[in-house]
Amino acid sequence: MKKQENNTPLSTERNGIYKVGNGVLINRDTEALKAYKTRKRKMNEIETIKEDVSSLKSDMEEIKDLLRNLLK
Repeated sequence: MKKQENNTPLSTERNGIYKVGNGVLINRDTEALKAYKTRKRKMNEIETIKEDVSSLKSDMEEIKDLLRNLLK
């Protein structure tokens, strides 16, 4: 890494990451940020679907139990 002069951002070994001060790093890789947000959104959607399926399973068990009790 180069020596920093006049508070200008310096590139680092990683693309899109710049050093701007004493230990301060800036990430300017907007494509990586978009990809991260997309992954995060998909993971949240998957988690929501898992919770919905679990709730539906529970509801189905309750309905089965009620039907069994009605048939007795």
